[in-house]
Amino acid sequence: MSKIVILAFGTRGDVAPVTGLGTALAAAGFSVAVAAQEPYRDLVTHAGLEFRHLPRDTEEETRNSASAQDLINGGRMKPSRNALADMVDQLRGVGPAMAEVAKDADLLIAASPVSSLFGYHIAQGLKIPSVGAFLQPLARTGDFPPPPLGTRSLGRLGNHALWKMGALGDKVYLPLINDLRAELGLPATTLQFQKERDAQWAILNGFSEFVVPRPQGWRENVHITGYWWPPVDPDWQPSAELTAFLDDGPAPVFVGLGSTATNNGDQLSETISAAVRKSSVRTVVQSGWARLHADGDDVLTIDDAPHEWLFSRCAAVVHHCGAGTTAAALRAGVPSVPTPGIMDQPFWAKRLHELGAGTAPVPRRELTVDSLADAIAEAVSNVTYRASAGSVGERLAAEDGVGNAVRLISNLAY
Repeated sequence: MSKIVILAFGTRGDVAPVTGLGTALAAAGFSVAVAAQEPYRDLVTHAGLEFRHLPRDTEEETRNSASAQDLINGGRMKPSRNALADMVDQLRGVGPAMAEVAKDADLLIAASPVSSLFGYHIAQGLKIPSVGAFLQPLARTGDFPPPPLGTRSLGRLGNHALWKMGALGDKVYLPLINDLRAELGLPATTLQFQKERDAQWAILNGFSEFVVPRPQGWRENVHITGYWWPPVDPDWQPSAELTAFLDDGPAPVFVGLGSTATNNGDQLSETISAAVRKSSVRTVVQSGWARLHADGDDVLTIDDAPHEWLFSRCAAVVHHCGAGTTAAALRAGVPSVPTPGIMDQPFWAKRLHELGAGTAPVPRRELTVDSLADAIAEAVSNVTYRASAGSVGERLAAEDGVGNAVRLISNLAY
């Protein structure tokens, strides 16, 4: 039996989809281990998969980093010496830990941007095949700029230039990469490794072509498989309070910011509370990493509930536009109110609006009581949003993303 190790360093949104991929691989006869940070142990083991520990705590380190807080709360990326040193320190020790958990692997899957930073080199050192597995389009194209660098297209030539500029960001991590390569018995490298990796590495994209049409210029071994839906925990049950709230009136609006580890949760909560009062909607607020909270007869604050269960019971979903939450809203056929912050979130917010499945994005740095209330009212009252979201949801239901991914991975593993 071939051993597959999936490196899933990051937030819950990085880990949950690969549990769906992992369970499908296990059903196909592979022995599968998912390497992630400690907060996601139960997420992995409840899916019936082996958990392997990776160090660090992304939530706490984001909270404790002044530069990360500035960025996550709407500031511009400022590549100061302190900020760059902070970025490197947050990944110190991660590469060697990944190499350790992958020692018995026959195939390595690097399933997040951080995982791909080290995974390619680990697979080289172990002399095993590897594949990148991403939830956002990270292969170069002239169709659009790199998702972490904004949504404004500069034309094909300009977009390609932005991809080249974005790739330079790996330079700050070269000392960590080369320390890892030395431990693996490999020679030191430069950013030249990117060209070698990009020329030969198979990449699986866990999203749908109905949401992101295949970009021009992608290599043949860059695949769009469809989404990898996480398995539902068979032991999960909604609280009596949540069930009663849902049964006690019209479908509510969901509000959540997922893995947004901001220290401005109280301020955001005040804005959200005032906005939902103004728009006169019943509301379920998910606390999440932002530690949101709201009170009132028509408002319920909850800790966690599976999106695949909750979203279909909602009138609209106000969210940060993480890749997984965006997918879950589309799967449920529910209109979105995009409130994007950083990284790939503005990219998904724009896609939702272009698909007609979401209102115009309300960037989190521009979020006000009026802007949020107006967007919620529009999402709930304009039936075209639900029709468009429902149409996409029907198409997603017909896809077999994990099946497509398993077939491609099987070709690499044997």
